[in-house]
Amino acid sequence: MKVKIYDAIMGSGKTYDAIERMKQNKGNFIYVTPFLDEVDRIIKNVPKVYQPKITSSIDPITSEKIIKYKRDNLLIMANGHVNMATTHSLFQKLNRNDYKHFMKYDLILDEVITPIQIIDMKPDDINIAFNEGLIVKNEQTGEITYTGDEYRGKFYSKLKQYCDTANVIYINGNLLVWAFPPEIFKNFKSVTVLTYLFEGSQLSAYFRYYDIPYKLINTSDKDEQIKKAKINNLLNIYDGRANKVGDFHSAFCVNWLNNKSPDEFKKMRTTASNILERNFNTKSEETGFTTFKAYKDKLKGKGYSKGFIPVNERATNKYSNKESMVYFANRYLNPRIIDFFRSGDIEVDQEQWALGELLQWIWRGCIRNDEPMNLYIPSKRMRELLQDWLKSGCNIMANAA
Repeated sequence: MKVKIYDAIMGSGKTYDAIERMKQNKGNFIYVTPFLDEVDRIIKNVPKVYQPKITSSIDPITSEKIIKYKRDNLLIMANGHVNMATTHSLFQKLNRNDYKHFMKYDLILDEVITPIQIIDMKPDDINIAFNEGLIVKNEQTGEITYTGDEYRGKFYSKLKQYCDTANVIYINGNLLVWAFPPEIFKNFKSVTVLTYLFEGSQLSAYFRYYDIPYKLINTSDKDEQIKKAKINNLLNIYDGRANKVGDFHSAFCVNWLNNKSPDEFKKMRTTASNILERNFNTKSEETGFTTFKAYKDKLKGKGYSKGFIPVNERATNKYSNKESMVYFANRYLNPRIIDFFRSGDIEVDQEQWALGELLQWIWRGCIRNDEPMNLYIPSKRMRELLQDWLKSGCNIMANAA
């Protein structure tokens, strides 16, 4: 099996082990991680690994400045069999035909990428694009080709950018989806993914959708339970009357927040500020909070307003000083992404996905340093997902005592 998933709980040393394997690697590899600080970490710890960057030079004949962008230099380095470390963002700019550059490479993917993106266009606008001859559909595969090369407007320019990767799909008569070209994964010499709760991820569903087989490698149940028990002992999860606001199953999801009044937002902010002051007694610089980007300003409050951490943040330690964390969110997959996978008879476990997203966010705080941490999660659904996950470690702790 050339695709292997190292599925292990946060803090179990997946990246450290990968660094040690890269040091021993006799072939070529590319390490892909969400953030630049992790790229720097790999370059610092593994000899002869380089990062694709923007470069410029002067044409010796015309004296004009020539700029090569990161993607260009990534492909140039791949043709030169250079070991590389780069970001998810750059990796996802690869298109279908780029697979031929990586057939002798091992891919190490630190954390899952988001392999599916919904192209935000109304059905009427999609139909106009078809009628104007800007796009055509392959009737067998549903794939879209952009043919409106003479079009100079801005409205369809982003659609063209997606189509340039050669993997835009038209589904159910009204849905345009960009999918990361599966040829890229299929043609690496080997693929290693470092993550946790992989089976609930979009990447797992994507592999199943495109018939990319993988082998799941888990840590032992006992090791995971011991780690959970330790986390459970360090976490102080608020349990009081202030949680009542989140008792409704969809409380704190995007649609629920969208229907809240200014007075209701004010009450949520005041409640969080009171908990931080009276229950957690944490300084503002030691407090982090999150919500969906559109509601950031409506939910930032006294004592935590400068501590925003994006709801999808992962794989960084720059918030590891945060001793108290407030989670104003309830995560659900975009229904149109669910529709995409269902078009291939693939289901995504939304509870597992939401739990994975929550754990990644929590792990940005000081608990990653094995330090006690406070949590306020008013969404009953998200709080119970966390508590149920922690329960399996309680018996280990009790037996150890």
